[in-house]
Amino acid sequence: MGARSATLLPTGCVAPGRSVVTVFVALLLVLAAGTAVAQDLPARKAGLWEITMQVTNSPSQTMRQCIDEKTDQQMQRFGQGLSQQQCTKNTMQRDGDRYVSESECKLGPTVATSRGVFGGDFDKAYRGEVDTRYVPPMAGMSQSKMTMSAKWAGACPAGWKPGDMEMPGMGRVNVNEMMSAMPGKPPRK
Repeated sequence: MGARSATLLPTGCVAPGRSVVTVFVALLLVLAAGTAVAQDLPARKAGLWEITMQVTNSPSQTMRQCIDEKTDQQMQRFGQGLSQQQCTKNTMQRDGDRYVSESECKLGPTVATSRGVFGGDFDKAYRGEVDTRYVPPMAGMSQSKMTMSAKWAGACPAGWKPGDMEMPGMGRVNVNEMMSAMPGKPPRK
């Protein structure tokens, strides 16, 4: 992803009750969402990333994803497209060695207001926390907290291609193919 971002979606777009795959794609996109409005995030190093997420009242999940520059750029464009469709506010700015995002997104009848803080070198590791309020509550939740930690694990395994991700109990899927099949997909270049 060049010198652009470490790809994430508008932080409030992660709704409780969504499928694990949808939530994972959304969480991967959370770091990219504000980059058009604010300064660029550091690029993630190409290769295999292990990403562990914990969402309020859910067990932690660790996924593995193979990325390259093109995949992260596509994820960034996808996240920005969704942000433009669903969010009235979506900002990201640098605060010392951290990146702070704020968003307000409409998810059906609910407005999700989020604040996320991310830090790390984005070359070997990064970590983030996102706090979200839902008004009115969504799926019985009025607030949630998501923590994510990611670390670079080396080259992608043999047989893996950029965009491949593997999740416990779900096997391997390709996020590039998922994005091209979802509404708000990035324009082809």
